[in-house]
Amino acid sequence: MSVDPKPTQSFWSRMGRAFVNILRYLLILALIAGVVVAIYFGAPYLYEKFILPIEANTARLDEIENKQAADIEQLTGQITDLKSRLADLETRQTTTAQTLAEAQGEITALESALQSQSETLTQLDAMQATLDTLSLSVTDHESRFVEVNDTLAEVQRELMFSRAIEMLSRARLYLYESNFGLARLDVQTARDLLLSLQSDIAADKNATLQEVITRLDLALDSLPTSPVIAVDDVDIAWQLLVNGLPDLPAPTPLPDSVNETPIPTEEVTPTETP
Repeated sequence: MSVDPKPTQSFWSRMGRAFVNILRYLLILALIAGVVVAIYFGAPYLYEKFILPIEANTARLDEIENKQAADIEQLTGQITDLKSRLADLETRQTTTAQTLAEAQGEITALESALQSQSETLTQLDAMQATLDTLSLSVTDHESRFVEVNDTLAEVQRELMFSRAIEMLSRARLYLYESNFGLARLDVQTARDLLLSLQSDIAADKNATLQEVITRLDLALDSLPTSPVIAVDDVDIAWQLLVNGLPDLPAPTPLPDSVNETPIPTEEVTPTETP
């Protein structure tokens, strides 16, 4: 009776397959263990070599972005402040331009008034020359033209008063322009004209005329060192002439109970602009 070899081959075949499976499992376990070991030891290395620098760079980038944002905000604030200052400077420049325009207008008006006064004086000088010529002609026939001569004398006095007023008007303009030299010349000329009229003027006007001359003397003494005082004296003298030499106000008496020496006072009429 013969023995069947199939069961023996089947056993060894199964054992071989089992051994191959065991080797396979061991290889898989070895691979898994290698992966675990690689992860365990490689993760810190990767973190230190790659991830940590990336995080540091990210932190630096965030810091740089924050700093840039702060710088941009600061620059924006500075730009806003500069724009505000520029707007303020433009406003001031506009105001200054307006002020200069107004000042130029006032200067133009003063120059126009001065030109007008100069033209008036020129016309008065021409009239004075004409009257002088007529006066010389009338002198030869004084006995026959006494009334005409008196009229001409009155006109001449009025003309001299008008000339003195115009001289003081121009002197006031020169004083406002701080041209003290020309102002002094006009005040001196007006003073000399009025002084020559003292003997021909009515008695009731003589005291006021003397006050005008005194004011002009004070103005001449004040120029050019004290122009403000000179302006006041010229204004008062001019006002008295313009008003036709009115009577001066009487000094106000002090009560009897006051034992101090009385100080004479005078009322100054407010000045007018010519």
